[in-house]
Amino acid sequence: MVRGKVHLKKIENPVHRRVTFSKRKAGLLKKATELSVLCEAEIGLIIFSPTGKLFEYANPSMNRVMGKYEKNFSSIGDVIELSDHIEKLHLELENLLKRTTHLEKTYKHMIGEDLGLLTFKDLQRLEKKISLGTRKIHSRKAKSLTLENANLFKKVEEGRCRACHLNIDIMEGVDNNWETDAATQQILHQPNLNLTLS
Repeated sequence: MVRGKVHLKKIENPVHRRVTFSKRKAGLLKKATELSVLCEAEIGLIIFSPTGKLFEYANPSMNRVMGKYEKNFSSIGDVIELSDHIEKLHLELENLLKRTTHLEKTYKHMIGEDLGLLTFKDLQRLEKKISLGTRKIHSRKAKSLTLENANLFKKVEEGRCRACHLNIDIMEGVDNNWETDAATQQILHQPNLNLTLS
């Protein structure tokens, strides 16, 4: 009689589930033992029952098998991490190259080069972008000119103020000199002035 195909799904009946666990666990432990004896393989088998009970088999010992596993897993983990990192870097590089190519094309289009492959709608969009950019440039240029004119006007006003102060200082100096000269002239023209040198 042919054995029926077993559907892999949880066994709902708890009694049947315990019996199946016990039989399959025993079969698995038997296969692990056979494999280690026939092939001299180092095997570590750990089973937890649904109730949390531990069953294990190891050849030659669980510590040795686990030590080998951890050693191999750490080196494999490093290789996997490195390959993942390299793959991410490759993807990032591809994205950067695509973006660079796109920016170079956009730049050439903005300066009026390589327009042959653009459709009429593409040209219209490009024209709008350029006219918007031109308006922004004109606006910034007007602000810059206004600031520059304000600075120049301020400098001119400061220069005028300095010139006024200099004129005042010069005029005061001339008045003082004129008064001194007039007093000297008056002294020199006085009669009977005796000047003696000692």
